[in-house]
Amino acid sequence: MSQRKVCELTIMDITERMLRFTSRDEIAEASGYSDYNTGTRDALNEMRGDMEKLTEEEFVSKYDEISLEKGDELFELDEEAPRAQYLQGYCNTVEDVMSFINPAYIYDQMTMLEEGIEFDEEFEAAFYSGMEHHHHDEEDGDCGCGCGHHHYH
Repeated sequence: MSQRKVCELTIMDITERMLRFTSRDEIAEASGYSDYNTGTRDALNEMRGDMEKLTEEEFVSKYDEISLEKGDELFELDEEAPRAQYLQGYCNTVEDVMSFINPAYIYDQMTMLEEGIEFDEEFEAAFYSGMEHHHHDEEDGDCGCGCGHHHYH
């Protein structure tokens, strides 16, 4: 923590803190989360590099497309597969950062998907069950890792 006023924090400061947190040894190598954390770190490193050179519009456009591509790939995988865990970490991190830029980002994405897809009950249940953030403890919805998100694993 620094002595700066909170209003002086930038998105780069916040994503740097996210990256340091995810890179801590006890977090990075946590049993069952290694692939997830690698996806998180990769997303943060890529996004931080782009934050320095892209405009907001270019950044949002690029990561919208990446998120859709990786999300499509994730949808095709068994959720326990290492690649699926990696993609969950990557995509959730993109969603988090995009939500810093536009708090309505996730809701806008869901609306666009709903407009383009005719949901039947089975697909809708599967789609919305995947909207939990990360890995999920059925009992209380919190993974207990301290991140404050709900997870499924």
